[in-house]
Amino acid sequence: MVSCKEKNSELKMIRGKQIEIGPDLKADANFLKEIQPYHDSLQTKINEILCYNPRVLSRQEAFLESSLGNFYADACFQAADSIFYKEKKEHIDFALFNYGGIRTAIPEGDVKVEDIFKLMPFENKLVVVELSGSMVEDLFNYLLKRKQAHPISGMRISLDNDKIAAINIQGKNFDPEKNYRVLTHDYLQHGGDNMSFFTKPLSLYVTEYKVRDALIDNLRQLDTLKSSLDNRFIQIN
Repeated sequence: MVSCKEKNSELKMIRGKQIEIGPDLKADANFLKEIQPYHDSLQTKINEILCYNPRVLSRQEAFLESSLGNFYADACFQAADSIFYKEKKEHIDFALFNYGGIRTAIPEGDVKVEDIFKLMPFENKLVVVELSGSMVEDLFNYLLKRKQAHPISGMRISLDNDKIAAINIQGKNFDPEKNYRVLTHDYLQHGGDNMSFFTKPLSLYVTEYKVRDALIDNLRQLDTLKSSLDNRFIQIN
């Protein structure tokens, strides 16, 4: 019989049991059998060889720049600029990412998908922000203050002691009266790593392309990873 009469129920007791995870804990054979196909598929994917790397690439290579950071920024710029141009019929001016976002080095030898997951373990998506000249000046002042090898692409910066000596964007001197389209990722656009100049852009374009996927797709096209320092961010005195 079904009744619509309301009944007040009260929670009387909660029981719990602590299970110690250790060598004496036996594996569940049925569970292992269930997940084995997924495990095998994942192993195949993460062990895919993308290309060959002739030397270790690390973010600590130089003071303001690294070959790893240059590869990172250039690969993302190339991928995002193609997407952005198809949609907006405009090109991105330059890219900026954060030094701390590079979590490890790319080892010498065969580069696998697993290596890029270790390099970029986050789910960050590429975004394009439109910034005014004054906002971009805040960006440059941030770089001047931090003095770290943040990955950049599409621009060259020279520092002279504690001043910015020269800024070149896409072959032209920085114009404070111009708006610029800047590539970064969603974590930084929300103010991550204290990059507050990204948080209130004049316009925002969010791609569905993850940074990690941009790196993987770029490496798949290569036989050998070739990246070097090119003085895109230097201290002259």
